[in-house]
Amino acid sequence: MPTAIDMIGTTLGSGTKTYNLNFCKYLKKQNLKEQIFIFITEDYLSEIGIQDNAGITYIIKSKKYTNIFFRILWMQFYLPFELKKLKVKQLYSPMNMGPLFLKLFNIKFILALHSNLPWVFFSKMPGNIIRNSLTKFIMELSIRMCDTLIVDSEFAKKEISDLLKIEKKKIFVIYLGIDSKFLNNLKSDHYIENFKYENYIISVLSCVKYHNILNLLKGFKLLKKDKKIQIKFVLVLQILDKEYFLQINKYIKENFQNNEVIIFSNIKSKFLINLYKNSIFYIFSSYCEVFGLTSLEAMSQGCPVLISNKSALPEINLDAAEYFDPDDEANIKNTMERVLLNTNHRENLILKGKNHYIKFNWSKTVEQTMKVLNIIN
Repeated sequence: MPTAIDMIGTTLGSGTKTYNLNFCKYLKKQNLKEQIFIFITEDYLSEIGIQDNAGITYIIKSKKYTNIFFRILWMQFYLPFELKKLKVKQLYSPMNMGPLFLKLFNIKFILALHSNLPWVFFSKMPGNIIRNSLTKFIMELSIRMCDTLIVDSEFAKKEISDLLKIEKKKIFVIYLGIDSKFLNNLKSDHYIENFKYENYIISVLSCVKYHNILNLLKGFKLLKKDKKIQIKFVLVLQILDKEYFLQINKYIKENFQNNEVIIFSNIKSKFLINLYKNSIFYIFSSYCEVFGLTSLEAMSQGCPVLISNKSALPEINLDAAEYFDPDDEANIKNTMERVLLNTNHRENLILKGKNHYIKFNWSKTVEQTMKVLNIIN
């Protein structure tokens, strides 16, 4: 009997979308012993491209299901009957939530969880409280109802097990990989027009409160004040919280001169290669990550990494990064200064990063997931 994968409803620019796109690209390389049906929207399929694998069938659904309320309607009321009609034996949902009543249809449910945010920093989630409360409620029920839970790190496994009292034996840890565009070592021709690729540091974040952007800027302000260092700070932001974005812009206008802080918002990921490659260092200040891909992307381009010492980030980056306390502006400043002014230290971080990022690849992620689903030879 076949397996189904539900990829309906992920918003563009989200971390879950990155997972789904890479998962599909590498799934076609697997030697599948059973048929797989993938529910997907047309815009997703256009990005992935038709896969050359006879074992994979795509079922295209409406883009309207990217809306959280329509997504829940699809997931809870339409999807189970589609699965039954296709005689599916198990559903894999890499979407943080899934149908709650699959046991009534005698269908096994495997869930991938990519965020513990609703239980750790609910107040810092973007969006209105009604939507966030509904999301948290459905996610928690999905975790409790699934037969198997896949998470991105040992930290995530322990945290969600402790928070929700979930048996650890039903939780599997599978690390993520780095997008292939960061791995080919070829020169990229994708440059941002009118931007000088010199004398800057960079951070790639979602514009959300738990990514702690204001403290990062405060640390940078202290650095500029103490050392009179003439460098720029490039923020590459995915705008998810418009109110927080306004706060960030206000702080920048009140505390920095023109072009000391440069924001690139919602740019395509192809531009990141040269931004990483030409940066003095990469810095990431999040409070809450169950994995965190951007630090590994930066390492792959020979960029030293400075990173928050919270959540799963120390587990994923080990000694290949320089750590700081994201709550301590002075510590952020001192960490920046230490790496900025010590060429040998930067080169050591670059070397460690190059030896570290190669441990993570999507081929391994997909293969391990398929083994959990028991559908590869």
